[in-house]
Amino acid sequence: MTGSPGFAALLSFLLPGLGQMYLGRWIRGALMILVPIFTVLLAGVFTAIADPLTSFVLRNAAEVTFLVAATLFMYHLFVVVDAFAGKLRGVRSLGGRHIVDYIVLGLVCFALVGFYATAYRGSAPWAGLFTKVFAPIANPPSVGTNSGQDYSPPVWTERERLNVLLLGVDSRGDSTTQNTDTMIVLSLDPVNKTAAMLSIPRDVYIDRPGVFTDKINAAYAYGGYDLTRKVVEDLLGIRLNAYALVDFDAFTKIVDAVGGVVIDVKRPVRDESYPTPDYGVERLDITAGPQLMDGQTALRFARSRHDTNDYSRAQRQQLVLSALRTRISEGDFLRGLPALVDRVGSAVQTNFDPANILPLAQFGTGIDGDAIRSEVLYPCGGSYPHCELQSSGGDGGFYLIPDRAKIRDLAAALFYDPQVKSEGASVEVRSAGARNGVAQSVADRLTERAFVVSNVTDGATGRSAVLVRNGSKRYTANALALQLGGLPVDTLPSGELSSADIVVRVGSDFRGLATDLAR
Repeated sequence: MTGSPGFAALLSFLLPGLGQMYLGRWIRGALMILVPIFTVLLAGVFTAIADPLTSFVLRNAAEVTFLVAATLFMYHLFVVVDAFAGKLRGVRSLGGRHIVDYIVLGLVCFALVGFYATAYRGSAPWAGLFTKVFAPIANPPSVGTNSGQDYSPPVWTERERLNVLLLGVDSRGDSTTQNTDTMIVLSLDPVNKTAAMLSIPRDVYIDRPGVFTDKINAAYAYGGYDLTRKVVEDLLGIRLNAYALVDFDAFTKIVDAVGGVVIDVKRPVRDESYPTPDYGVERLDITAGPQLMDGQTALRFARSRHDTNDYSRAQRQQLVLSALRTRISEGDFLRGLPALVDRVGSAVQTNFDPANILPLAQFGTGIDGDAIRSEVLYPCGGSYPHCELQSSGGDGGFYLIPDRAKIRDLAAALFYDPQVKSEGASVEVRSAGARNGVAQSVADRLTERAFVVSNVTDGATGRSAVLVRNGSKRYTANALALQLGGLPVDTLPSGELSSADIVVRVGSDFRGLATDLAR
């Protein structure tokens, strides 16, 4: 054996197996490097694909974290001692060394204990985070759900739009009958770095016999997230990837944990009958102007509705969410995330894939505020920028009857296809026998949905179709066909000239966009 045993131990502390290589034991050293790497990768993959094991790990994350840390520590200690012993075996392998080598070995062992103890202390809060946040995956709740609910983590490729349903609930009283006080669809476009929020008023009436017939805010109480997802997807014509359920107590703790939120109140909020936790009422008076709100004040600002209506309240809720995102992005959000979740506890629940939670957090806090679009479903008959609901009142109560075509039209513009915008294919809309103004209307609506319409022209009479001139823009062509009610996709005939990548031919047989057919 040649070389210093103490130095070999130090090298294996820095990288398990390096000390063995230093002493000429190349194969043993290489195995000591590769074996733990492949073991960890194999265990991680198996845990990710085996649902029962995933649930077990999430349910016992703290214990699993301790076991992993202890196993790695014992392995690392074994490698260090093996490097110190060299090729010798037995008790004699540790004798006959210089005093300096023993000192180095002792320091290395002490450093190992400190390193793994620190690593465990740092990882334990994250283990608690995953246990609490992903409780619906590890332990499917029996309250407010039905037997057909699917708790498989949703898939997100980080290249497509991510739609998350945010539900705010009042945790007071009997939680088995709680209605959602807040319902917002948060949508992220990871390709073009934009986001959108759409608030759904709680009085929207859903009339889907066999599925759900009631105000939309009762869907969660009747059938949990599974029913709520079906109702919202059917209403908006989109796919929801995940949900996040937050009660009022968790909301106030989140806001307080980031030091409050800065909100520019546009007009005073005065409410003589704001509900209190003990089911009483109190007076609320929030003045206009920029101000730093703590959790309780932000909650009151977001919930109050007696002096205005549900639509201005929805706007205030979105304002609070935007302010919270801004506040989080200003600090070291990821470092403080475990402590935040530890304070909030199980009051925040989501079924989002744990593997994507960090990319989502980093992406969400990195979006520019100007790239976030906020909308609300409004009633007709008021001074609103658009309307999708009809008010209906009587002895049976107050309802908002949705115009499904209008709602889906707004959702299609708000939650456009990220790949369509990224591809940037130029589109010519060509009138081919359609009524006057139809081609221009189609062009305007496609533009709202992130399609790049270059021009609107008149052409020879023909059947409606999507004609592709540039074959590399096939994705946009197929997306156009879906948006236009399932038009056929074909290659642009050689006799038809166009400088655009794609030509949308609108004939007399054109029935409308897909959202128009949703009535």
